[in-house]
Amino acid sequence: MKCSALILLALLGAARAQSYYQVIGDWGNRFQANVFIPVPQDIHGGWSMTFLFDKPVYDMEIWRAQVVNIREGNKAWDLSDLGWNSHLAAGTYDMTFVANTDGSAPGMRLFFNGVEVGSGGTATTTQRPGGGTTTSGGNPAVVIDGRYDYVEALHKSILFYEAQRAGNLPSNNRIPWRRNCCQGDGSDVGLDLSGGWFDAGDHLKLHFPLAYTITVLSWGMIEFKSAYEAAGEMGFAMDSIKWVTDYFIKCHPSKFEFVAQVGDTEPDHQFWGKPQDMTMRRPAKKVTANQPGSDVTAETAAAMAAASIVFRENGDPGYADTLLSHAKDLYEFADTYRGEYQNVVHDTPYPSFGGMNDELVWGAAWLHRATQDGSYLSKAESYYDQYGISSGGFSWDEKQSGTMLVLYKATNKDKYKNDIIGYLSRKMPGGGDTYTPKGMLWLNEWGSCRHSANHAFLALVAADMGINVDQYRGFAAQQINYMLGDAGRSMVVGFGNNPPVRPHHRAATCPVDGHCDWNTYNSWDANANVLQGALVGGPDAHDNYSDDRSNFHTNEVAVDYNAGFQGCLAALIKLGMK
Repeated sequence: MKCSALILLALLGAARAQSYYQVIGDWGNRFQANVFIPVPQDIHGGWSMTFLFDKPVYDMEIWRAQVVNIREGNKAWDLSDLGWNSHLAAGTYDMTFVANTDGSAPGMRLFFNGVEVGSGGTATTTQRPGGGTTTSGGNPAVVIDGRYDYVEALHKSILFYEAQRAGNLPSNNRIPWRRNCCQGDGSDVGLDLSGGWFDAGDHLKLHFPLAYTITVLSWGMIEFKSAYEAAGEMGFAMDSIKWVTDYFIKCHPSKFEFVAQVGDTEPDHQFWGKPQDMTMRRPAKKVTANQPGSDVTAETAAAMAAASIVFRENGDPGYADTLLSHAKDLYEFADTYRGEYQNVVHDTPYPSFGGMNDELVWGAAWLHRATQDGSYLSKAESYYDQYGISSGGFSWDEKQSGTMLVLYKATNKDKYKNDIIGYLSRKMPGGGDTYTPKGMLWLNEWGSCRHSANHAFLALVAADMGINVDQYRGFAAQQINYMLGDAGRSMVVGFGNNPPVRPHHRAATCPVDGHCDWNTYNSWDANANVLQGALVGGPDAHDNYSDDRSNFHTNEVAVDYNAGFQGCLAALIKLGMK
């Protein structure tokens, strides 16, 4: 026997009685499982393992190993590393797989580098081998991986939003490379619109995705409040969303009038430089009773309502009342004067492709949650049925699946629970939607990490309501850990191993006191400033990622990208506190 195998045997002798195999989803003839491999010493140059099941298994999908042989009538599956993960640090290495079988999920014996590690069925331990946090929903325990510092990632995500600030920066500005800018925004319509956030790597202020971002950030702060508090970040997070809610108040000067965008898309996109150096005209574009935009106004109503809950629960009822007053007026505007805002703001990069109906339901649902006024709930439920919201979707443009959860919390009705289960079943491994070879749910080439994080957030909120707790938490942890480093590198600027250094972001590329133009953009140099905490677009469907600022698909950043992602970080922190 090789020396390394002898060492492994000695170190694992006491561990064999403990299971390292957890079935987290069993659908009859198909199952999903997590495997946790104890690695007692650093491994270099590759590894192998065998899953020995107690009955035949077929059509395995596994993302952190490759199948090299199938033996003993489909009971023994021999696996090896994928090259990029051939070197393992001492600790615990985990992976997830999905496979078919006849009937319920099988038991399994696990062999690593020729040595049996563990045997048994689903694990019921409450302490993860090698460290980390395990939580239970009453069925098999689910491991929330402790290899990443979720508190650091949460802290940096909030810093990213501070880097997106427009206007006169506050005295406690924590982004040393940002300067005051855009003080004249709104002057063309007689308003002071100098605040808010830039949407992405450009300098437009786009209120449809911006309002969605505030709604989702507020939702995470409501559901996972204890995590923000434990991390010491609640005050910063409240300051973060207030920068935008203050701005939205200024954008809403009268009941049936709302500024939906600041800036012209084409001139903005022709400029590469610091925001304080812009000289182009930046018009404010309104929706009104005569030219309505129900999608943007209903979404902003949702944002103001959700934010009002945050401030009410954290000791500022006066400001909460102000936000709620604007939320009610904005929703009445949206519901009374119907129209899609891209028919008014013709050059928006974010048209409401799905129409205004989902926002009308979403806005009413959030107003009910903020007010407990039954008329809003009646309207939300009626519109939900009328507009076919059960089709699902969740992004800056799709609010259907988020509405399912808000209405389920409000009513405890099985139809909303069944709708979210049906929708998320397609997003789980083996459910039909695309996964990359390394395990990320991949739904769209533009901002692929953003879509994965959004669905991880839905899953974590659903799990907190008691829905498919272990499966959803395991899925979400896998998605977020992919972005933090499981893919072989971090997808978050300034965090973890080999993070992006060329995100597509004008201000971050420009030296504070130096010249900046399209030559800066075309340079292969790293950005002059680190855009801490920004989640980049992400990989293609084959895990290929290019840290190239000219690649909008992989390396753009945007405020909506970090919204669901930040909520996931808070949820994972909360789970680690138990």
